[in-house]
Amino acid sequence: MDGNVFPIRKGDMYVLDKHFLRGERDKDMILVSIFKPPLTRTERHKLDDPAGSTY
Repeated sequence: MDGNVFPIRKGDMYVLDKHFLRGERDKDMILVSIFKPPLTRTERHKLDDPAGSTY
């Protein structure tokens, strides 16, 4: 979010607090998210809101 770019390659794992992911134009991106503490069903993902998701 502060302008740093870190490539993520197949087999990599990343752990971040605030982040922005951008995939390659002609490739699929498959993600697995693990939340600790677990989600409570009050979360909202807003892809059209500049503030992003809420937890």
